[in-house]
Amino acid sequence: MKRMRNTKTMLVLAMVMLVLACAVGGTIAFLIDTTDTVTNTFTPVRVTCQVVEGNFTEGVSTTKENVRIKNTGNTNAWIRATVVANWVDGNGKIVAPCAVDLGEVSDWTKKQDGYYYYDKIVTPTNMTSDLITRYTPTGGPEGTHLEMTIVCQAVQSNLGNTADAAFTKAATGIGNQD
Repeated sequence: MKRMRNTKTMLVLAMVMLVLACAVGGTIAFLIDTTDTVTNTFTPVRVTCQVVEGNFTEGVSTTKENVRIKNTGNTNAWIRATVVANWVDGNGKIVAPCAVDLGEVSDWTKKQDGYYYYDKIVTPTNMTSDLITRYTPTGGPEGTHLEMTIVCQAVQSNLGNTADAAFTKAATGIGNQD
């Protein structure tokens, strides 16, 4: 009697296991057979910027005017820029550096690191206000001309509440933890 009960119990357990195996296997087969292909679309963020100069023809004009920075990326960005200026002779040799003081610039804040930080977030395809409204070089060693280069950088706007904070966070590699 005891042996018969053990055999029945084993038979019932085997049947339950067989039913479960068929149910799981059938469900997996159904899902594999009927699931549509999913296309994963991902558009990476591109953070880029470029200097835009108005009313300046290289080699003709000695005055920089209406210099702005354009967000050429596909996301909102904080922008910063610095001005590198040198007195250069006719052979293209740098004779002396030139300190350029732009004075108070609307919507820009100059920090001790030498960068001008734009105070507003710039949306894609839009520009900052003028970094340089008008700058005409004066002085300089004889036989030289001023070569002024504007270097600009952009970071995603979600890295901080200010341009300075966002660039600091980007430089440390921490990323957005807000």
